[in-house]
Amino acid sequence: MKWVELTDNIFFIEGQNNGRYPFSNSLFINDESTVLIDTGLGKNVLERIIREKRVDLVINSHCHEDHINYNYLFKDAKICCHKLDAPAIRSVDELLNRYGPQENEAVKAIEIFIREIFELRESRVDVEFEDNYVFDLGNVKLKVIYTPGHSIGHCCFYVPDEKILFLSDIDLTSFGPWYGCLDSDIDHFIDSINKVKSLRPEIVITSHKGIITGNDAIEVKFNEYLDKIFERDRKLLGFLREERTIDEIVNKAIIYGQFPEPKVVFKYFERIMIEKHLHRLIRKGFVFKTKKGFKALKKSEV
Repeated sequence: MKWVELTDNIFFIEGQNNGRYPFSNSLFINDESTVLIDTGLGKNVLERIIREKRVDLVINSHCHEDHINYNYLFKDAKICCHKLDAPAIRSVDELLNRYGPQENEAVKAIEIFIREIFELRESRVDVEFEDNYVFDLGNVKLKVIYTPGHSIGHCCFYVPDEKILFLSDIDLTSFGPWYGCLDSDIDHFIDSINKVKSLRPEIVITSHKGIITGNDAIEVKFNEYLDKIFERDRKLLGFLREERTIDEIVNKAIIYGQFPEPKVVFKYFERIMIEKHLHRLIRKGFVFKTKKGFKALKKSEV
């Protein structure tokens, strides 16, 4: 278990497989009240934490399965999350509804993975919070930064005195932002990235990337991450110089580059995200809908 001391009270814990999905990284705060952010570290890691540490509060950054899957291990802790993601933590059915209609072939595959392979369970939620809520833990004051886009209730967590920011799934990976659920929103994601960027943190921790330090290095990562959205817009507009059907656009794999297995699932996510880009570009007047599909207007720029 990789355990990194950031301050006397605050620790980064790396999830199994370096925090890559289906695992995620966590932050542990050891104060008068103790906090673990997210329970996607892996069962062996979490069982060790339970043996060695007291956990008073489990805070879920959002409702996705790789962040909540071992909530049930923490029988004596209060489970906390944003009020808009609480329903999808309490109900696997509600989480699946956010992936899409359950008669869809891809969503059926996601359901099998989540229920049978992941073994995700319903979780109680004891505390629902909103933007700017502060967890007073003793010496540490942990502030909720509401950052929708990845999910409707996604949050980051900031320790102002230390300028430490847990970014959750604003994960600063080279892939870029992921907004493949029905409740995801590109424009909200852009606003959320700019919101946390404006805090000028000195240390950031992400759910799947790890620790990044230094204002300048962090700003570079924020800018690169944000530009992935605009890069996808630009690639889409370039492809739409000619009229294209939605299937032609999806098969171009502008976002994924190539589709991993199971392809039916990743093509479905590509479609959801491409549709969000198309709606965004239509609203901006850069793309129009045709009888066949979609086409870019001339001289469109993003």
